[in-house]
Amino acid sequence: MVSATKLEGGYCFHSKNSPLDQPEGVKIHLYRLGIEQHDALKSFAYAGQGSPSLLDTFILSQWENFAQKGHMGYDVTACELKVIEGQRDFVIQMNDKWNTFPLKKHDKFGHPFGCLKPNSAKSYEELLLCIAEGEDTEPEVVPSTTPPNNGVLLIANAYPVEYGHIFLVPNSTNQLSSFWDKRMFGLITKIASEVNSTAFRVFFDDGTSIVPKHMFFQACYFANPLPVESASTVALYDGATRSGICVSEIVDYPLKALVFTSTNVNALVDVVSEACLALHEKNTVHSLMMSNNGRNVFLFPQVKNLVTGCYLSAWECCGYFVYHTKVDFDRASETGISNRMASFSFQDGEFEDLKKLCCAIADDLVT
Repeated sequence: MVSATKLEGGYCFHSKNSPLDQPEGVKIHLYRLGIEQHDALKSFAYAGQGSPSLLDTFILSQWENFAQKGHMGYDVTACELKVIEGQRDFVIQMNDKWNTFPLKKHDKFGHPFGCLKPNSAKSYEELLLCIAEGEDTEPEVVPSTTPPNNGVLLIANAYPVEYGHIFLVPNSTNQLSSFWDKRMFGLITKIASEVNSTAFRVFFDDGTSIVPKHMFFQACYFANPLPVESASTVALYDGATRSGICVSEIVDYPLKALVFTSTNVNALVDVVSEACLALHEKNTVHSLMMSNNGRNVFLFPQVKNLVTGCYLSAWECCGYFVYHTKVDFDRASETGISNRMASFSFQDGEFEDLKKLCCAIADDLVT
């Protein structure tokens, strides 16, 4: 579990007399990123013992405030967790109340906020804050303002998979209705860097959602590395000295995957965006997981399971599974989970083509 420290000074949070009650429309806190970190992604400033960043504290304080008001479907910190002992240490959670996709209830967030006039603040309790690019060197918090169309809305997930579970949704109709917005992916990457927490992970699914063609991300906090992060890798493209990006293959893992690594946000965004667009054009379902302050992006291409007709979520690709029944939870094994993951994995030939494509993209786009 990750703890949060309440901010003191000029940074205020929602109260019962929230500005959302004002008749002129929805107003929330706006966090503007500082421009000093726009090119280089941060390394970890602390490893669980130092002071958290302003944005990290801000997100968790708002999320905990939402939880304390009784809006959560359950206390996710009370759910039983178990590590499946074995080669990969898969993590499983017992949660019979988990809703696989509560964002479908929030169609109201698919429109620009300047024209929305809710009847009460309760209509938007799950809206925590907005994050956008800033123009100053240092980050700043602007209280009670209308979210800009070029920002990202942070929405609490009332049915969390883990602590601090949020949706990150572009605040613009044209952005929300498109599959991919490269500029918005860049902003998400900078947000991960700005949070500056070893526990923070960002997820993206294309083709696995029941709301197709909508671009949104999810994020939550994991106390320990996810199983895929501990897997061995083999370098496919090493451009660390020339281009600033490396492409590696995850090996000895039941689901074929690639990981892109860079400290340069522009290089990482360019290569990952082109790879995702190429997969999308081929109607290939895929998931992403971002970790290490945005410096590592894992790519999981998938094929449809012929038995269930479904796909893995991004956190399942990473080795974290939620079970709805105690029987399934108690029966879970490394072999069973590995076989399930393998049923979604690319064939060798298809994966070889993808590896070549990603290396070519890295070589062509990043100089």
